[in-house]
Amino acid sequence: MLSGVNTAFGEITLVLFTTLAPSGVVAFILMGLPLLRGNLPADVRRRINQFLSIPLVTSMVGLVASATHLGNPANALYVFLGVGRSPLSTEVFCAVVFLALAGVYWLYSFSQQPRTGLQRGWMALAMVAGVVFVTSVAFAYAAETIVSWYTVYVPLNLWLNALVGGPLLAVVGLRAARYRPVEGRFGRVLVALSAAALAANLVSFGLQSAALPRIENSFVSAADLVPYYGLMIAVFGALALAGVGVDAQVLCARGEKARSLTVGRAVTAGALALAGIFVMRFAFYMMHMTVGLGV
Repeated sequence: MLSGVNTAFGEITLVLFTTLAPSGVVAFILMGLPLLRGNLPADVRRRINQFLSIPLVTSMVGLVASATHLGNPANALYVFLGVGRSPLSTEVFCAVVFLALAGVYWLYSFSQQPRTGLQRGWMALAMVAGVVFVTSVAFAYAAETIVSWYTVYVPLNLWLNALVGGPLLAVVGLRAARYRPVEGRFGRVLVALSAAALAANLVSFGLQSAALPRIENSFVSAADLVPYYGLMIAVFGALALAGVGVDAQVLCARGEKARSLTVGRAVTAGALALAGIFVMRFAFYMMHMTVGLGV
């Protein structure tokens, strides 16, 4: 039986990029929400700014991984020449803009007397750039010639993936920054957001799975390329649900069962969710199928 495993392994750097970068961006945005408050204590603001490095590094690792796909660094010039007419070039451009804005914000936060008003405005700008970046990644693969990717499920799944992993990654950063509300209502809201996105994601993946046998060219069907797609969805669901559960078990506990959420526990939750997302991004590249006789 034909399988797209070799295709996915050939695109493993892009699997990493689309696993890490969108979740990192969403985590950055969610961690930045408290920073938009004007009455946030200076020491709390400083700690959150410091640990914005967690989502930033996560996004940067994904971008660096994708850069290896260029083969020769000199090819980056040709990528930027295609901005506006090439979805992939636009994706890379939006990534660079977001990381530049977010990186400059992070570096400025280490100055001796940063201006809070300037920081809030700069953070809002970086958030908008982050939303544009994730959206550009979601639609970068919408090519009519790749019939297995030219569906509504592809951009929807990528955004839902980011909303599964991003909130749990934000919990890691905020807990490391000792932001107290993350151990209370704010933390529960983040975990609930991840859980809701997970439920929607599973429905979307299920509908996509049902559509795969009807997507075919003269050579093969998309379902043939991902023969264990149902099992991969189950693995994703189990890993992501375990990640949500690790945080929720502590954040939703009451009375004598209540205890502090440790950074290690939060890291475990985030890692489980990202592992599940990785499985489905691998499956996505497995189903690559073009019009005609090609795969």
